[in-house]
Amino acid sequence: MTAAVKFLLIFLLCGRAVCGAQENMVKETLARAGDVLSSPARMRSGSALWLAGISAGGLLVYSADGQVRRAFAKNRSAANDNTSDALEKIGNGGYEMAFLGVYGGLGYVLKRPELRRTAVLAFEAFAAANAAGTLVKYTAGRSRPYAGRGKRSFRPFKMKTANTSFPSGHTTSAFALASVFAVRYEKPAVSVAAYSLAAGTALQRIYGDKHWASDVFAGAALGTAVGRWVAARERAGGRPSAMLLPVYSPAYAGAAAVFIF
Repeated sequence: MTAAVKFLLIFLLCGRAVCGAQENMVKETLARAGDVLSSPARMRSGSALWLAGISAGGLLVYSADGQVRRAFAKNRSAANDNTSDALEKIGNGGYEMAFLGVYGGLGYVLKRPELRRTAVLAFEAFAAANAAGTLVKYTAGRSRPYAGRGKRSFRPFKMKTANTSFPSGHTTSAFALASVFAVRYEKPAVSVAAYSLAAGTALQRIYGDKHWASDVFAGAALGTAVGRWVAARERAGGRPSAMLLPVYSPAYAGAAAVFIF
């Protein structure tokens, strides 16, 4: 199936073009990302203590990066490889956007506004968390495990994939979406399922030798903080919005409409 056909099918599923509402979604998403990036300047004492605790935990994980990597390497098997391949897709941006497009589209078809709004908020959390994560990635320039330079190798502003280990983007994305769904639905079953899938993604990044344990710890903390913040702000009063999203991954190319009326 061609990308154009996939685009048409998803577009028809969603029902309406969202041209008039797109500008609101763009503004809202950019505002969320800007708030996340500028949050250190507005940090309160409680937030500072929380950040200090997370940083301390991160340092403990960092001290064990080498041991964790070796432990995962000793447990490789065909079954674990197959599980790893499946879990990688959970944190893959292309698959996540496709999921949110379908989820939001079903909300429209079923006339369930909460589904549509959850899809929008999850996308905003995804965008905001990854904006912050990408900035940190290229500023830190940490070498990935497979590069063979060790966990202490940092090469800031080197625009190569091998130097973008910290934090884990897959983990950031997975926990951002999981946190929005957990907060929005407030059901133990949803929270357990969402965070379990996100944790599976985090473990997969270590198993696949793509990230150090401290990379996924940081990604989980960032994604969770941003996802919960975005969902909490919605409770305080949010505006309807919409956007047509491009979707791409090695296994999928097309577009998804996520919108609310």
